[in-house]
Amino acid sequence: MRKSTFLLLFLLLTTITTTSAQTGFSSLEDIWHYADTHNIQIQAANAEKSKATTNVKQAYGALLPSVTANGAYTDNIRIQSTLIPTAIFNPAAPPGSLTEVTFGRRYIYSGNVVAQVDLLNTEEWFSVKLARLNDELASLNISKARQDLYNQLANAYFSCLLLTEAEKISQENVAACNSIYEIAKNKFNDGVVSEISVNTALINKQRAEKSLDVSVQNKLIQLNNLRSLLNMPDSITLTNTTEEKSTATMETAFASDPSTQQAYLQMLLAKNKWLSSKAAFAPTLSAIYQYNTQVVSNDFLKFSSSNTLPQQYWGLRMSLPVFMGNYRKYQLLNAKADYTLKQQQYESIRLQTGINDQNLLIAYNSAKNAFEKSKSIMDLYRRNDMHAEKRLQEGMISLDDRLRSYTDLITSQNEYLQSMSDYFIRQYSLKIRQTNLIQ
Repeated sequence: MRKSTFLLLFLLLTTITTTSAQTGFSSLEDIWHYADTHNIQIQAANAEKSKATTNVKQAYGALLPSVTANGAYTDNIRIQSTLIPTAIFNPAAPPGSLTEVTFGRRYIYSGNVVAQVDLLNTEEWFSVKLARLNDELASLNISKARQDLYNQLANAYFSCLLLTEAEKISQENVAACNSIYEIAKNKFNDGVVSEISVNTALINKQRAEKSLDVSVQNKLIQLNNLRSLLNMPDSITLTNTTEEKSTATMETAFASDPSTQQAYLQMLLAKNKWLSSKAAFAPTLSAIYQYNTQVVSNDFLKFSSSNTLPQQYWGLRMSLPVFMGNYRKYQLLNAKADYTLKQQQYESIRLQTGINDQNLLIAYNSAKNAFEKSKSIMDLYRRNDMHAEKRLQEGMISLDDRLRSYTDLITSQNEYLQSMSDYFIRQYSLKIRQTNLIQ
């Protein structure tokens, strides 16, 4: 009794532990939402965005006045003497005579404060503009990383749905092949059919079992791919393994494309570089204030007999580049050429995006119609196969006719799964294009 109770408790704890190590998702949107906060690429893009925002503050900080304070202490162990004409102290001294004197005191304590502010510095203004554009570009990089990640997640998710459908079909095929094989084996034992028919039934049975195993294993691989993309240590279960109902429609407007917005910002960055190169020829005007003071004494840290020597001034400083070997001239020409190129690239990407969106709508509509027709055709073949199975059991058709009907069903199933795959790809591509990725 105790042994069975302990075993029951152990199984219960094992079940609870296994359950707690699984995470379930009921839709593709749930997976996307989880990935936004756990995927390492998204986290890296967010970190770059934080750095770009800090750089904007740093660029604005460069416009503020700079203030520097300095202090110094000097111990003149030996002060150098100076020779001066003796006539300065004694007018009656012989001409040309010199007297050795020593000026200064041993200990000097000095300090100064220097403040400077740029009144006119166009390069710094463009540096602020550059930092702001890079900040916007970092935000778009998050959107682009999210777009690429969403495509990978959708591919893995819909592959799981496709493989679930393939697994379901394979299970039906295994059951049908087992039934056909048993009938073929019995007829062979009765001498009604040849060994070729029995072997053909056995081949179909093993193929169906192989397809079932492949579907199950590939589904596990896709679930592990989801774990990798989600940076998730736990196993994943999809609670909704039926066909995903798309929220994307032909009438839904497309969202802004991050790639197009990136090209637009790249164009603005090139323009800013071009204007900044032009501004390099402009003068720079700064206001400067400085206060200096010295305290001198012959006694260390005794200021009763010291002297204080202050100095204070302010002024304006202008710097005008006159000639630098034509370096800035060629730099300006290169910046202008790059700006022109970025304009052309942006217009090309914008045009291509519009064409791709139109093609996506056409492909989605075509894939959806093909999938619905393939499903209808497969259902008809399935009904024919069920009818053939019944007629075989009643002895109204031959085993070869039954196998031929099954082969037709397999062909329609493959076409159905291929149409489902195409439809899923167009479906999630349209859904991503109609999802606002730019925040």
